Amino acid sequence: MNRSAYLRRQKQMGRRLFGVFPAQYPREIFWAMNTVPVEIWDPPLLTANANAHLQPYICSVVRSGLELILQDKTRLLDGFLFPHTCDSIQNLASIVNDYLGLEIPCCFFYHPKAPFDKGARDYYLSQLKSLTAELENHFGPMDPDAFKQRVDQGLDMQERLGNAYEMRRLGELAVSNTSFYRNIRLAEYLHPDDFISGFETFLAVSKNENLKGPAVILSGILPHPEILRLLDQQGVRVVDDDLLNCNRRMPLRLLKDQDPYEILVENYFAMPPCPTRGSPIQERLDFMKDKIRNTHVQGVIFCGIKFCEPEWFDVPQMVAALKDAGLKTLLLDLEINEPLSGQLATRVEAFVEMIS
Repeated sequence: MNRSAYLRRQKQMGRRLFGVFPAQYPREIFWAMNTVPVEIWDPPLLTANANAHLQPYICSVVRSGLELILQDKTRLLDGFLFPHTCDSIQNLASIVNDYLGLEIPCCFFYHPKAPFDKGARDYYLSQLKSLTAELENHFGPMDPDAFKQRVDQGLDMQERLGNAYEMRRLGELAVSNTSFYRNIRLAEYLHPDDFISGFETFLAVSKNENLKGPAVILSGILPHPEILRLLDQQGVRVVDDDLLNCNRRMPLRLLKDQDPYEILVENYFAMPPCPTRGSPIQERLDFMKDKIRNTHVQGVIFCGIKFCEPEWFDVPQMVAALKDAGLKTLLLDLEINEPLSGQLATRVEAFVEMIS
């Protein structure tokens, strides 16, 4: 079933729904409170009302998220969560919470930014517990046993996703780029019980060996559907990514057998470097070069979203460093939910011809 039908089914089952804006947040806390977090990245809408509330240089992720609310397409939701990802999302949080007069709670989550000193873990732990207390104030106490179960389930999900990426790198998943990322992104709104069972089936039926074709890495915010389709048509395999809503949120190591809160704390600090977390550019360069060595790719495609300041600040230095290392790069300045122009499609095709 599609996303809307699935979410209506969750409400019928007695679960709450919480709209979550990008990017990092502790979804296990919501699961433990019988609540399904529904991430809002790129709802398929034409912008009609949001422009009256936002500056023209705000990114399309924020613009489309506000449009979703203004078109009254969030009636199923029982609340919103705004992580402290960037200035634009903070601006959106103020508009939604202070000016739109919504009758559902708006919660805020302030995760620490690098450089992480010795107090960063204590601060992040306090933020986790503050969010729990706020949700308990609205919806009642959280069951500690349920919390432990959902944290363990989150680890299980991350492990399965990590295995899928490893199989992708090795050419052992016989699926298109489009299918791979469609299944990865189901984690943005599926209840963990449904995601784990469905993803296990996806991996089982997709196994293959020795897939061929030029290999690339995607970097940026989102995997643009039309870019994925175009790469599929050209026979190019996306074998790894540095995307904010995909691999960049997956901890590089999973810590288990600890207090549930401590697991969430340690796994946050084990995430890959990201400009929305204040990571130094050298850490990002080292991380990307490790990916390149592990995948033997022919090129990197930067799928930037127009006006995404945290992301674009790093891109010039990353491109220059990769070119110095002899790697081919392609920069694409994209808008979500907009078709790929003929000019951009031609640039992708020329890039594929060059790396082939």
